[in-house]
Amino acid sequence: MALNVHIARNSLTAGIMAAASILAVGCGSHSSSAPATPTGQSSSPSSSVSAGSTPTSTSQGQNSSSGPATNTSAAAPAGAAACSSSNLRISLSGGGAAAGTDFTVIDFTNSGSASCTLYGFPGVSLTNSSGAQIGAAATRNPSKASTLVTLAPGAKASAELGVANALNYPTDACKPMTAAQLKVFPPNQTQAIEAPFTATGCSVSSTHQLSVTAVTAGAGQAGQG
Repeated sequence: MALNVHIARNSLTAGIMAAASILAVGCGSHSSSAPATPTGQSSSPSSSVSAGSTPTSTSQGQNSSSGPATNTSAAAPAGAAACSSSNLRISLSGGGAAAGTDFTVIDFTNSGSASCTLYGFPGVSLTNSSGAQIGAAATRNPSKASTLVTLAPGAKASAELGVANALNYPTDACKPMTAAQLKVFPPNQTQAIEAPFTATGCSVSSTHQLSVTAVTAGAGQAGQG
């Protein structure tokens, strides 16, 4: 009887040890699956790399935004560059007088071999025989709207200059000086064209004696003032 109890006890002990061994294997199997979490985490950098592709998408957006600029450039008239001073010739003619102001027509002729454009107001001032400016440059007379004028070779455009009589102003406000030339900057150009022109100018820069209209197509008409 004691032998049977001992055998049963040994069997029970062996069973318990076997169960413990199985349990240990099971636990070891679970803990080995834990490193799969970094694999999941490593998928996060893969996701961030995909997110890193966003700048590529952004740069594509920037490239596409340059499209309108290209289209705008394509919309510009072909061969319609601004007329440079070196390709223009000016001539002056009397435009009449009214209300103490003498008017002079300034004609611009395209002396180049290709069409070009003029837009807006010329810059105009009086100078002495040495080329020094007298008084203020002409103010803009809005009586004629600015329009884009295309000049074929030999074609003309014109603007009208108004020069108020120096006697219209008190001597101290004018300080009269004799002008010998007219200095004309074609619209949007920085090189002047000079032409002989006689007038009495006001040397006080705060006195605005001159005014000029925007350039319009065609030669100006003398005596229209």
